Amino acid sequence: MKWVQSFYEKQYKLIHHDGNIQISENHVKLLKKMESMVNKDFSSILELGAGMGEFAITAAKNGYHVTAIEIISSAAKHIREMASQLSIDGRLQVITDDFYHVPISQSFDVVCYLDGFGIGGDQDQRELLRKIHDWLQPSGCAIIDIYTPWYWLSTNGQEMSFSNFKRKYGFDANSCRMLDTWYDLKEPSEIYTQSLRCYSPEDLRLLLNGTGLVLTEIYPGGALDYANWQYYEEVSLIKAMSYTAILKKE
Repeated sequence: MKWVQSFYEKQYKLIHHDGNIQISENHVKLLKKMESMVNKDFSSILELGAGMGEFAITAAKNGYHVTAIEIISSAAKHIREMASQLSIDGRLQVITDDFYHVPISQSFDVVCYLDGFGIGGDQDQRELLRKIHDWLQPSGCAIIDIYTPWYWLSTNGQEMSFSNFKRKYGFDANSCRMLDTWYDLKEPSEIYTQSLRCYSPEDLRLLLNGTGLVLTEIYPGGALDYANWQYYEEVSLIKAMSYTAILKKE
């Protein structure tokens, strides 16, 4: 997992080089989708890997008490500044730390990891899942986005260009990992790759053994059609780039 800090620092700088982070209707839709998945009243959320904070801020604006963990200090700082500007900092706690090592004694109704699960090996994932188990209230649930191996295998070699960087997808079939390489167009020698372990639902069930968690629901996500650059929000599991797994305590 040595790539994590440098990759996400670079990603933050390339995407948000102008410092502009916007909350959109998509983040409100994501919150409503989460509420539907939980299907009961809840008040507290722990978000792992909050990124730019769009979801955490949206949830706090809608009355939830949110604890957001983000390893990139510049991103965490910006989340705090936005929370203060929106007068929601009383409902949003931002922790700058690695969620594999962060000391949290509080428990939550919902623990969510909305993108990026799979940064380590299977044992790393199990360690994190055991922590999630301990962070959950007895009747709580975890909501985790899991990348599918079939979609990312199909994108192997796909390239995308943007104003200041380009990306290229790869797939390591031996270890079942998607590879996402970013190139800084202003600094051609700066190349950064994230590597995420992909899991089928059955692979995930095997991974959960010994963690105290069980898989209760699966919600297929969307997919990007690279032939016409159109994103479909909901597709069948066999076509989806990821699925949302609902995990509960045994």
